[in-house]
Amino acid sequence: MSRTDFFAKYTQIYAKAQAKEIVPGGTFVRQLIDVPRKSYDVGVFFKAKRSSRIVQVHLGNPIPREVASQEGFLETEDSTYLSRTILSKFKTVDFLRVVISAGEILTKKEQRVGFLKTGQRILDVILKKSRNILHVGELAPFQFDKKVRTLEEFLNKELNMDEVSAEAAAIPFNVAGPAYILLADGSMIVVGDEPRVPQAEFFLVGGIGYRFDKTEGAISEERLFRSTTDLSPQGIDEAYIDGMIQRVTEDFQNKLHSLIFADVWKKGKSSPIGVNFGGDLLVKAEPSSEIWTGVFEVYVKPPKS
Repeated sequence: MSRTDFFAKYTQIYAKAQAKEIVPGGTFVRQLIDVPRKSYDVGVFFKAKRSSRIVQVHLGNPIPREVASQEGFLETEDSTYLSRTILSKFKTVDFLRVVISAGEILTKKEQRVGFLKTGQRILDVILKKSRNILHVGELAPFQFDKKVRTLEEFLNKELNMDEVSAEAAAIPFNVAGPAYILLADGSMIVVGDEPRVPQAEFFLVGGIGYRFDKTEGAISEERLFRSTTDLSPQGIDEAYIDGMIQRVTEDFQNKLHSLIFADVWKKGKSSPIGVNFGGDLLVKAEPSSEIWTGVFEVYVKPPKS
């Protein structure tokens, strides 16, 4: 397909310039984007009764897992924390716990008081959101742990690969180094040691067209189209967008194309629809895209949010 044909086919995407993606999705976790956290880091930990796994959705930096096993006003060598259990041993849910980090050790009384006030506000908002969901009797949003798997779990447990096969299958993931992969069934695969996902709001800024040549491999058409919407109020300008897209196009085949079309997906129950790099760059495959030709929509997280 020629570049002109690409433009003709995807002109309608300009109409999606205001489109936003909040990842991860779901009735409960989508609402976390509204939590008034200021500059604090917030981790929401999910655990089902019949599972040993604990999944974290975090705003800002992730919270150390060992902190999530404790309750109350806590201090480590690195930071001051406030940890509260929102839901405990209710039906199939073992616990839903919120941990807030100040990002530093607070030594002054006024700092601690300010942190506790903001922390309580955060807890109140999350508790309200939890009650709204419980009011309709829906527990599924509180079992996010079922949706998130590490790459190792996916290869070893779901696909039943042995050590050698799993190591070979992991190569394109390790080369690309994504934060996570979104699958069509709503689940996520995290490329890391812990099942934790950064929460963020993304804005559509353009797209990358490509074609695959058997001799040359995946050929990026660079930036195929761009959004005409003014996203400067979100801190997103042209230089920021160009820098984000360059992160993908500078090694397009290894960073994106080989990941989306890896052989490993043929063995699983669901296919990938998007890839997140660094927590701030989300690339989603346009539904009609396939290995030979297609378009990837590019979404970016506003800087310093």
